Amino acid sequence: MPRNLLLHFRPRRIPRAALRFSLTWGLGGMAALLIVQQLVSGLLLSFFYEPQPVHAYQSVVHIQETVFLGRLMRNMHHWTGHLLVIVTLLHLLRVFVSRAYQPPRHRNWLVGLGLGLLILIANFSGYLLPWDQLSYWAVTIATSMLGYIPFVGDGLEVMTRGGEEVSGATLQLFYAVHSGLVPALLILLMAYHFWYVRKAGGVMITVGQKSGQSDGKESVEVVPELLEREVAFAALVTCCLLLFSMAIEAPLGSMANPQLTPPAVKAPWYFLGAQELLLHVPAFVAVFVLPLAILFYLVLLPFIDRSSGKSSTIIRAIFYFALAALSGLTAIGICFRGPAMQWVWPW
Repeated sequence: MPRNLLLHFRPRRIPRAALRFSLTWGLGGMAALLIVQQLVSGLLLSFFYEPQPVHAYQSVVHIQETVFLGRLMRNMHHWTGHLLVIVTLLHLLRVFVSRAYQPPRHRNWLVGLGLGLLILIANFSGYLLPWDQLSYWAVTIATSMLGYIPFVGDGLEVMTRGGEEVSGATLQLFYAVHSGLVPALLILLMAYHFWYVRKAGGVMITVGQKSGQSDGKESVEVVPELLEREVAFAALVTCCLLLFSMAIEAPLGSMANPQLTPPAVKAPWYFLGAQELLLHVPAFVAVFVLPLAILFYLVLLPFIDRSSGKSSTIIRAIFYFALAALSGLTAIGICFRGPAMQWVWPW
């Protein structure tokens, strides 16, 4: 049985057309590589990190200043997490464009959404761990958004923080989620995700391709044809991340002070779209109605778009409009919002 499971992960032969880089742009494999790098670098950092207020900040400083290659490892862990969010969104976009969410791949689409949610949770829970002013107040703002959810918002806010305020209990909770729960679920879902791609017939080469079908008759050996390309691409991505991490420091401000609110407080960039939206629409709509509508749309997409031809105009229009709106709001929050979310020009 273990042998059969491994064979499902890696077939002996694949269609030559499946080797075309522009078919997937390597996004799925890159996401898997980044997750593995996050797990490894996070494990190494956990040897020196202490998940308690004051000690948490001091341990991060110790990692950066004293531990051999600690600064580089923290930079890698930090920037890889941000890149993983971007790659995951691009992968979702690629799957939507190629309509690889249709049966028999619809179940894998749902698993992919779960993986995307876990990646957001991993980034958000890890954001607080340095326990500096930036992370403390960013998490304070992000968790306060939960209070706008009707009926259960206040309870969710308290549960997420482990109390009324962001405190040591919040740090312990976030650390447990970040270092224990999320990695375990990521490993399980990622393994199932790749196994189901194989079970559905491999990478979809043509729109509407059914399980086991391909658009080309010629096939090639996975080793070395595919393996060489994967290793080369993984090496290139890793080298680029290393160079970036050597050049750009992961931010670390002064130690968190609950009594001193900094002049410029923003949520993490992947939640800035929601924070920006709060300035334009009622909080109930920005935090509850729109996110829930988007989630329902993504979950139901494989079941409302079952045509073998092109997707309906309205289905595609909804997706692209939501993507453009989210990107625009996030860009405004990053570039055009200063202290107290006041409008500023970036130049």
